[in-house]
Amino acid sequence: MNDSDRTSIHEAMEQQSISISKAGIVTSLQARCAVIAAANPIGGRYDPSLTFSENVDLTEPILSRFDVLCIVRDTVDPVQDERLARFVVDSHIRHHPSANNPDDAEDSMEQDSQSQRDEDSSDSGPEKIPQELLQKYILYAREKVHPKLHQMDQDKVARMYSELRRESMATGSVPITVRHIESMIRLAEAHARMHLREHVLEEDVNMAIRVMLESFINTQKYSVMRTMAKTFQRYLSYKKDHNELLLFVLKQLVQEQINFMRSRYGSEPDVVEISEKDLQEKAHQLNITNLSPFYGSDLFKSHHFTHDARRHLIVLAF
Repeated sequence: MNDSDRTSIHEAMEQQSISISKAGIVTSLQARCAVIAAANPIGGRYDPSLTFSENVDLTEPILSRFDVLCIVRDTVDPVQDERLARFVVDSHIRHHPSANNPDDAEDSMEQDSQSQRDEDSSDSGPEKIPQELLQKYILYAREKVHPKLHQMDQDKVARMYSELRRESMATGSVPITVRHIESMIRLAEAHARMHLREHVLEEDVNMAIRVMLESFINTQKYSVMRTMAKTFQRYLSYKKDHNELLLFVLKQLVQEQINFMRSRYGSEPDVVEISEKDLQEKAHQLNITNLSPFYGSDLFKSHHFTHDARRHLIVLAF
């Protein structure tokens, strides 16, 4: 990005306008839109031992103008990798029917769609909204709903900004500026608008703080990420599904076990066994005491985990 383009994007993201001077005509155009950008890490792979600003070739003025920074890492997860591979293969099969017998190909596609509908109907998760209804919902929320801020907890936002700024100075990561206060306000408004509310409530502010914290913590070095996550745990756990939290912790324990086996024996195990006590200790740090619902959840089973109550072990077979 050259200097002129960088100056233009600064103005667009800061003032939502772009100044143009051409052929003796000087004018300003409105640029009221969301800016979504993607950046590849330097060297082609994200280095968790470095901060976000050290991994991407973007200046701090640009980074500070984004409300949320999301880091997408290519982590090794056998279950998710298998799901992704199956999805890609099935997608190619559905879009490349047999040229020799179109009727059979059409029947096969109908069977695939029917099986997909059956799978969706048997899913015990939340009911899925039809796409047309979702589009109407979003359009209505954007055009008709404009939440007001007079009921917002200003002290909580101010305290969070102070804590984030202190942590930012201590870790030397992405700088926290006044723009991040505006980002929290915009996120709180967006959450209230998503629920079609006329006023920004405390839960909207809490969700905005959680999103902002997750964005900030993910930009840290790996060495300080865990410590910072514990520091802000009371905010990060807001309205989070305990099963998702426990699954994340369990995957971390599995990865640590795999790394240990790889370094000691030079190969990865076919079966990983995690002590129930180890997961309970991690769960207590998250203020979660009852793990029985997690062991019986579809999320636990869908990731190929089994609970051996007799031996007090959690088993994952690859």
